[in-house]
Amino acid sequence: MLVNIIPTPFFGANCVVIAPEGAETALVVDPSHGVADEIRATLEAAGARVGAVLCTHGHPDHVWDAALVAGWGGTGMPSGQVPVWMPGPDLYRMDEPLAWVPMRPEGMDLVWEKPTDLREMPIDAIEVVPGVWLQMIPAPGHSEGSALFLGQCDLQIVSERRVLVEEDQPVGWALSGDVIFAGSVGRTDLPGGDEIQMRHTLRTLANAVDPATVLLPGHGPLTSMARELSSNPYLMRALQIG
Repeated sequence: MLVNIIPTPFFGANCVVIAPEGAETALVVDPSHGVADEIRATLEAAGARVGAVLCTHGHPDHVWDAALVAGWGGTGMPSGQVPVWMPGPDLYRMDEPLAWVPMRPEGMDLVWEKPTDLREMPIDAIEVVPGVWLQMIPAPGHSEGSALFLGQCDLQIVSERRVLVEEDQPVGWALSGDVIFAGSVGRTDLPGGDEIQMRHTLRTLANAVDPATVLLPGHGPLTSMARELSSNPYLMRALQIG
């Protein structure tokens, strides 16, 4: 399983391409603006086309090229696009993401295209593309629909052509979106954010997620749940909630 992390120029968001070894299709996570060529190159190197898109939440820097990328794998599909999965509470944002969070990086000409096959991500574990199973854990606070997505498989994680993690045994990992970063957490002062809800989310995750889990955040470097439990001040404070 190849997991390629592609940092983007849109507020430093991480796009992730997950390609099972030998599979014909791959999952593209958070296809932000400005990295279409890198996504294509990663797919070509893996010998795969897009099988599905996952947006971890509805903020513009995580969804902007969802329709574009979904159209690369939709040959013969009624909508012309593969499914774009997203947590249900954030689906309303896909009508016009910038209406809710007006982030416009300088020098970027942004014209929104809404995906034609938007689907609500279920809480039950699902096989989003052959060989990639994800279990969503709702984690509101950064936005109403923010979530973690747990997976387990043999994996090789690459960022900017450097192998960061390579295991030949199943490794627990999670797409942590803008919920947990290395040393920090997602901001709660944007529309739909809630500081109290975030604290309760962090407390739940701190108690429920295996410390050995590798975290792939929506911004910044890889980390692990164990590292964040021991050093992240936001998780440490959340654990003090009675």
